[in-house]
Amino acid sequence: MNEIKYCSICGSELSVRPMDGRSRKYCERCKKPVYENPIPATAAVCFDESGKILLVKRGVEPNIGEWCLPGGFLEIDETPEEGSLRELKEETGLVGEIVNFVKNERSPSPFYSSVIVMGYEIRIIGGSVRAGDDSTEVHFFELDKLPEIAFQSHINILDSVVKNERFDIRKNILKQAGAYVITSGDHISIAKEACRGGAKIIQYRDKRSSMKDKLRIAKEIKQISRQTKTLFIVNDNIDLAVLSGADGVHLGQDDLSVKEARKIVPGNFIIGKSTHSLDQAIKAESDGADYIGVGPIFKTPTKKDYIPVGVDLAKEVFSRVKIPIVAIGGLNGENIEPLVDFGLTNFAMVREFQQNTVENIKKINSIVFNSEI
Repeated sequence: MNEIKYCSICGSELSVRPMDGRSRKYCERCKKPVYENPIPATAAVCFDESGKILLVKRGVEPNIGEWCLPGGFLEIDETPEEGSLRELKEETGLVGEIVNFVKNERSPSPFYSSVIVMGYEIRIIGGSVRAGDDSTEVHFFELDKLPEIAFQSHINILDSVVKNERFDIRKNILKQAGAYVITSGDHISIAKEACRGGAKIIQYRDKRSSMKDKLRIAKEIKQISRQTKTLFIVNDNIDLAVLSGADGVHLGQDDLSVKEARKIVPGNFIIGKSTHSLDQAIKAESDGADYIGVGPIFKTPTKKDYIPVGVDLAKEVFSRVKIPIVAIGGLNGENIEPLVDFGLTNFAMVREFQQNTVENIKKINSIVFNSEI
């Protein structure tokens, strides 16, 4: 990051003074403060007719060779909207029109103090795809097959657009996940095997480690799950979920309510809720849960104090709520078929995935989706 050391007018070395409640660079000779304002830039979110997202591969530093949204720095004589449309055409060959403003994101820069990135959703109205200016490739990607994106500011802007359910692939995963892997014991090893086996959801559940170790483990699982676009959920702990960059948190009946949790988690954050009765399930849905866990279906050592709710309750909940349901409690490849028969597609298990993780995930998914292993 470049730091301003000298006055751009007289060349004198700058001092630092307290001004307006903060420390600012100051030129003693010119008798003026020198402001280090963020550099304005834009990022464009564009979809094709099938809902694929437009990305460009960077031909310049920083992050050369990585993918990002089309965009760049504003010229001195243009508005952010004009700059966004210009950059889109220069980098991709496409002509667009502004649909709406998305959000501003502050981004650190290795070349400037910081960059303020202004995100716009843009509709493509003409032109033909070609790489140009600072891009070497242009491609439309399915939202569940996105490459790693170079800048967190672009990720945040894109997330703000795709929170609409039509584009929210993360929530779509909850509709038909199959094997929902809950880690135990060697959490990192289980997470690696779960991703290798094709699990679409991993929940990190750790009742023993210190908070320091939990954060380290959660961050590592996040990196593992990111490689396969696997949904990463943290059990119970909202702080841990947010700090680790998880996709969501799963709350028990004794944890914060969904409404309270929604006030403190990032936008587009997934919140699941454990339920043990029809009333709890209906309330969780009305409170805004993205999905519910129902159980324990059968007796389980992980919930010794809970009376099994049985298949019949799961079936009743399934008929009454519209959000995704995850069955949990004493499940395995030998007893889930009655649940599959009436339409359940999400099955959370701990013990089943402790050994032969890959094989058991494939077995569960083959039962749920009626496919061969």
